[in-house]
Amino acid sequence: MLKIGDSIGLIACSNGKSQAERPLIEALKTKLNHQFGIQTIEASTLYQKPSSLFSGTKQERSNALMKLYMDSTVKMIFDLSGGDVANELLPLLDFNCIQKSNKPFVGYSDLTVLINAIFHKTGVPGYNYQLLNLVGKEADLQEEYFSQVFIENKSVGINLTWGTVDKIALDESLIGGNIRCLLKLAGTPFLPSVKGTWLLLEARSGDITTISSYFAQLEQIGYLEDCKGLLLGEFTELKEKQQLYQLKELILSYMSHYSFLVAQTEEVGHSSISKPIFIGTRSKAL
Repeated sequence: MLKIGDSIGLIACSNGKSQAERPLIEALKTKLNHQFGIQTIEASTLYQKPSSLFSGTKQERSNALMKLYMDSTVKMIFDLSGGDVANELLPLLDFNCIQKSNKPFVGYSDLTVLINAIFHKTGVPGYNYQLLNLVGKEADLQEEYFSQVFIENKSVGINLTWGTVDKIALDESLIGGNIRCLLKLAGTPFLPSVKGTWLLLEARSGDITTISSYFAQLEQIGYLEDCKGLLLGEFTELKEKQQLYQLKELILSYMSHYSFLVAQTEEVGHSSISKPIFIGTRSKAL
């Protein structure tokens, strides 16, 4: 884990950050330095190139990521992006190098593809988390989470709102993240097995018809049959459209055919109160 004087890498493997976000990122770097004693190393592919949504070509972004993995001074890698194009990097990564470096990769949303592919290929765990939450609306709360998880190496407790269990004991592993982005790995050699594990699923966008189609695909690739349980995070658009009850009905319909457990929380997802969630294998309870 991190300690005073350590360095972390900042990168955008998915859509590049806009120049308008530079002041926020500079504020993040200042907070990490002054409050936690953490130095930052900024990848060359963090901000959008002129007249582009990309921070670089897929080769440039993969090279920048591997440079952070090969830099012995970088202890963890935090991706500040989200969007659509993180999966472009998968065939270009040196997974042997990533495995040897043994550095956690941290990101959320579209970075679900990298976190899970890296874990599948190397066994190196990561975290579902957006570091920019440290300078967001719930900054004080996020400072506590960051310190607890990334400095003290502890798990944060997750409050469950409904489900078939009161708490989740992750005695094997937790995989997943954003449901849309996880499904980009379907049919590729980068999709981890869910057999006997908990599956984390959340979504920022998608009404009930869209989310229903995602669950149909999860069933068709065997994920609902094989998983130990579903940890459902925040489904932002469903909540805005008051369709969460339809999500519950959808889950119950699948539970009539499969034996997985279910837990739901509002503390994992795209909101400013979202907690860092470990993706990988360890024997600890959420």
